[in-house]
Amino acid sequence: MSMRKYIYTLVLAGVMCGAVAQNAGEAFRNANAFFDSINRKMKAEKIDAVFHEMVKQRQFNGIVLASLDTCVVYTNYAGYADYRNRQKLNEGSQYELASVSKQFTAVSILQLYEQGKLKLTDEVSVYLPEFPYAGITVHQLLCHRSGLADYVDYSGGYHKNKDYSFDNDSLLRMIQKYKPKVLARPNAKFEYCNTNYALLALIVERVSGMRMEDYLRQYVWGPAGMEHTFLYGRGLFDAQGYTIGHRAGYKTYTRDFMSVVVGDKAVFSTAEDMYKWNKALYSGHILNDTTLQLAYAPKNKEMAADRNYGYGWRLAQDVHGHAIIYHGGLWNGNNTLFSRRLYDKACVVILSNEFNHSFGGRGDQILEILYAL
Repeated sequence: MSMRKYIYTLVLAGVMCGAVAQNAGEAFRNANAFFDSINRKMKAEKIDAVFHEMVKQRQFNGIVLASLDTCVVYTNYAGYADYRNRQKLNEGSQYELASVSKQFTAVSILQLYEQGKLKLTDEVSVYLPEFPYAGITVHQLLCHRSGLADYVDYSGGYHKNKDYSFDNDSLLRMIQKYKPKVLARPNAKFEYCNTNYALLALIVERVSGMRMEDYLRQYVWGPAGMEHTFLYGRGLFDAQGYTIGHRAGYKTYTRDFMSVVVGDKAVFSTAEDMYKWNKALYSGHILNDTTLQLAYAPKNKEMAADRNYGYGWRLAQDVHGHAIIYHGGLWNGNNTLFSRRLYDKACVVILSNEFNHSFGGRGDQILEILYAL
């Protein structure tokens, strides 16, 4: 007999005996609560084994959080916020989310869409008149079908003074002046591109009349209760909790001139705040369900439905065919993953401030533990 069946048999026996002395409904609820607590403990033990394997074999430096429905099942951390100064991580450490940041930009655009302040089918030039390319829509920016080249690849050639920070406005001026060669015609194919989300952040600012960080605080992070999340550079900076990005081998990663471009990256957050974000997405306070489903729908017909992209989220399926809404990130020595399974509201947050291969595939492994037991 499996451990799960054995525990469940004991619980049923407890229900039968308890029903003699008390209301059967109350006994059943108590039994369910007992079984759930045992089940969560078993899951936590298995995830803990995965965590310690990551730390021991791959020198994982960061935090792992796993939740199911509204309950945190497991969280643990290891390593250094700043290896050179031997400053250790803690459960409240703030990590740069890298491309996991894109979902906050997408949500901001979709909120303005819900309010009727913009149309997804509008061309970018409706909101950014300086934008020199015709035929590219807000929709195409959201799902990476614009055909634009990635500014990460070309901006260094135009921006000569690397000691001077390069922001979103700088990027738009650069695009207007130099008109970098596009990679494809609009809507021809999926091509992941950071330029898309940097431009979307500018659209949020133009339409809302607010700076991006102020908009996010008031309408995205605030309603979600994310008190320890901020935007690097242009926003408020919490030096106490901020982690330093590292290359493999704990070598400090020097931030470059592109680090203050926002929308595609630059959000710092904690594992707990990302857990709050996961819950908030189910609440209806961030986006209504219809708009969320629009964001989760695959937008690339030439790609498989279980390996696709929506609006700010990558789309996949687990081995049981359940939808996985996720995004990973890699920037400035930070390596991140935020993965959600809608079927059972499972969520895995992995945040690391050292680039290595310590958690390749670990998100799927932890999701399977949350499902299987």
